[in-house]
Amino acid sequence: MKPIRRLAATAALVLAGITAQATPVVVDVSGAQSINLQGEAGNTVWLVNIGANAVLNSLDWAVTLSAFAPSSLSEMQVSFGSSTGLDQITLAPDALDGFSNAGSYAGTLSLGGLGVAAGSDGLLRIEFSEGFKDFAANVAEGQWSSGTLTFDVSAVPEPTSAALALLGLGIVGLQARRRRD
Repeated sequence: MKPIRRLAATAALVLAGITAQATPVVVDVSGAQSINLQGEAGNTVWLVNIGANAVLNSLDWAVTLSAFAPSSLSEMQVSFGSSTGLDQITLAPDALDGFSNAGSYAGTLSLGGLGVAAGSDGLLRIEFSEGFKDFAANVAEGQWSSGTLTFDVSAVPEPTSAALALLGLGIVGLQARRRRD
C-alpha cells in the first residue's frame, strides 16, 4: 500500500474512532413523580450531563411504576431531549394499562435518525409527567418506584480534538514523504 493511501486509511480509522464511541448513560428513576402535564411547572425534571452535542442512539428501560387512583399507569410518561425542552421525545412505558396500582415494564426504543441530542451545554433534560391530569394541579398522580433508563450515547468530539488528530496525521505523513524522497 502506498504511504499516502496508508495515511488516508489511518486518518479515516482515527476519525471514526473519535466520533463513533458509544457510551451507556444509566439513570436511576427511583422516586421520580408524575405530577402535572408535560411542560407544566411542578413536574420532576432532571438534567444529566452526557457531553456537549452528544447524540442519543437508543433507550432501554426497565421500570416499576405506581399510579395513584384514579390515575392510571398508561398516563405516566417520561420526556427527554436537550436542556431547552423544545425537542423532547415522550415515552409512556405502558400505554395500555388503564388501571391504577403498580406495574413493571421493560423495552427498547431506537432513536437513530431522530436527531435527539444534547445541546452545547451537554445536558440531557428528563421530565416525568402525566398524559392526563386526574387530580388538582401539583398533586402527584404516580411514582416511578424503581428501575433505570439506559441511553446509548455517542459523544461528538470538540472540533479542536478532530483538528489536532488530523494535524498529527499530517505531520506523520510529511515525515513519511521526506523519508521517501
